[in-house]
Amino acid sequence: PAFRAARPTHVSFEAEMSQNVIAAQKAIQAAKGFVHFRGSSLDTVTSMVIPLGFAAAGITLLAKGIDNLSWGKNRKEGF
Repeated sequence: PAFRAARPTHVSFEAEMSQNVIAAQKAIQAAKGFVHFRGSSLDTVTSMVIPLGFAAAGITLLAKGIDNLSWGKNRKEGF
């Protein structure tokens, strides 16, 4: 063949990014403990504050419902 494609002398962007991703995955897998808490403060909000808020709201609503049931509040006539 008259035309021969030259091999690239540099590493492509995709190959370099995949190497970075693989290195980051290995570092995370080697870490001990709760890995999802080691990120930025936004990770903490996502993994801790939001679930705790949902739990607090649920417990509050449950306690209010039990209180209403035990004292007979909001009872409808005929039931």
